[in-house]
Amino acid sequence: MKVIKYPELVAEMARHGEERKDLAKYLDIAYHALWRRMIGKTEWTNSEIQKVCEHYGKSYEELFK
Repeated sequence: MKVIKYPELVAEMARHGEERKDLAKYLDIAYHALWRRMIGKTEWTNSEIQKVCEHYGKSYEELFK
């Protein structure tokens, strides 16, 4: 099992009733591309981070640290 690198992001998704497929669709990326970001295999782009933070109304530090 792969370890999620961003547990606060996962928690925020759950609070909003969203799944990974929903966030992938919002970011307009493939599900597996999102998964690779969440386990730390692929870096997030600055624009993706900004969109995620705006979507959840949270800061970078709250979601990605």
